[in-house]
Amino acid sequence: MTNKAIMKIALEQSAADYGFDVEKFNEGSFVILEPQNISQRARNYLKQIPYCNFVYYGQTLVAIVNQELKHYIAKFCQNNKDEIYRVFDAPQITALNNELEKHDKCIAHLAEYFLPDVTYTPILNNEITTVLLEGDELLTLYDDKRFPMALAYTREPGRRDEIAIAAYVNGEIAGIAGASNDCDSMWQIGIDVLKEYRHQKIAATLTYLLSKEILKKGIVPFYCCAWSNMASKNTARKAGFKHGWVELTAKDISDDWIRDIRDEKIK
Repeated sequence: MTNKAIMKIALEQSAADYGFDVEKFNEGSFVILEPQNISQRARNYLKQIPYCNFVYYGQTLVAIVNQELKHYIAKFCQNNKDEIYRVFDAPQITALNNELEKHDKCIAHLAEYFLPDVTYTPILNNEITTVLLEGDELLTLYDDKRFPMALAYTREPGRRDEIAIAAYVNGEIAGIAGASNDCDSMWQIGIDVLKEYRHQKIAATLTYLLSKEILKKGIVPFYCCAWSNMASKNTARKAGFKHGWVELTAKDISDDWIRDIRDEKIK
């Protein structure tokens, strides 16, 4: 699979996630769309109709916005149309969040997504032992709960673990890279390396090896992390991944996990 084909699949999936034509990514500086019902082709953890979501691949910013916020977002984007990436800068994000809070919403996620660069061969740790597991073979890993970023710990229908590679050092498990079936065309990679085995290229090695296995199946692996997670970004880069796209997501302030962070954990 070529890098061009990988990008095409990612663009088509983002369009399917939010119910718009993929050509919207080529309509200039920005385009504002009203939310649609979640389709069966969307990533299977996208359950709620968006209120305010931005999807940006580096050209056209696609904003999926509820009608009551549409006028504000139109002005917000117009003010940044010459350098549309500026909508993600801190002053603009602060202004956007202030407006969202008037509607009992807030910015919940600023996520960066990475796609594999098939022309890049990373430097690997060839001293570790690796084991590939697929399907129900993954059940053998489920008694060990130390790898929640790599494993969903479920093989039940819906979003579930599909494939993983475990690393062993001197017979002891050191880390796992796993992938979930987020949609038909793309699987998301997660990685966990135990603290005592970090800084040995194990995370990058496992991520790279797993991405190659997923690509063999004709499926695009992708990698996601928060903008501020430098360690995770470095793992993606060292594993041969490059910047794919970014997303902003707004959620209800009343969501339990948001309320806990804003009201309880800060006190």
